[in-house]
Amino acid sequence: MDNRVKRDNKNSFGQSYFNWELVEKKNSFITISTVNHILGQCRNIGKPISELEVLDVGCGAGQFTFEIAKKVGSVVGVEPFKEAYLKAISKKRKLKFGKNITFQNIPIEKYDTEQKFDLVLCLTTLEHMPDANTSFNKIYELLKEGGKIYLTVPNKLWPYEYHYRLPFLSWLPIKYANLYVRLTRRGASFEDSAYAMSYLGIKKFFDNFPCRYEFIVPDPREKFLGLGSTDFFYNQMKNMGIWFLKKFSFFWFFSKAFIIVITKKRLSADIKHSKFIINCAKSTEAKIKYLHIKREA
Repeated sequence: MDNRVKRDNKNSFGQSYFNWELVEKKNSFITISTVNHILGQCRNIGKPISELEVLDVGCGAGQFTFEIAKKVGSVVGVEPFKEAYLKAISKKRKLKFGKNITFQNIPIEKYDTEQKFDLVLCLTTLEHMPDANTSFNKIYELLKEGGKIYLTVPNKLWPYEYHYRLPFLSWLPIKYANLYVRLTRRGASFEDSAYAMSYLGIKKFFDNFPCRYEFIVPDPREKFLGLGSTDFFYNQMKNMGIWFLKKFSFFWFFSKAFIIVITKKRLSADIKHSKFIINCAKSTEAKIKYLHIKREA
């Protein structure tokens, strides 16, 4: 058995989950590099990084939650998978820092709060969302105007599916993908990870939201790329792929994965004024109804 944990019961994902404590000990530089890249992309939010309110959607055992909490004002980690949530809580108790961190064991769609966030992390979570439209409607509701979402997601058309480590798995209709997973004894179903999108699929999806989005071409020296692999052949392919992405946008179709920064559009003064008038009208109407009912009583 390697450093993965198999999960096959109905209350958890069937895919291979990493033992994050082991990963963090060996590859903490990957987490640090990722967080530095996230914050580097979010410097124009309009407030100091040290004051940012951050939401980590699908935070797992808190690998990135704990790291980014060292540099921002506060972080809320939302994780529906009970075991991962409990690991995050256990780790928080052991750490000397973390007072600015809160964990919630709940799907993002059911997270109810008055708080609004400057930055939302969605790190390899989109492919686990069976109803991404509902999920992102909620995320947009929780995001401040001008706030940003930092999203990473595998390309559905990449020929190697990295959750189950099977070639062409994500290309198959779900019925045959499930059969493929069972025949290769990788799990009971592919459905927990079957919702990745292609380049065009992502563009079409976010075109439906009031936002601006940008596909980010990372610096090939970033340590988080390839989980810090030092393999010569891999690094040559990585450098060549990044060069092509910079020169020809067509090659996004063949990218292994995507880093996307999404910015929620600010409402214009006219729209804000219209919403204010509507809310005032609703409030006035409610008061009239109340007085009418009271008078009748």
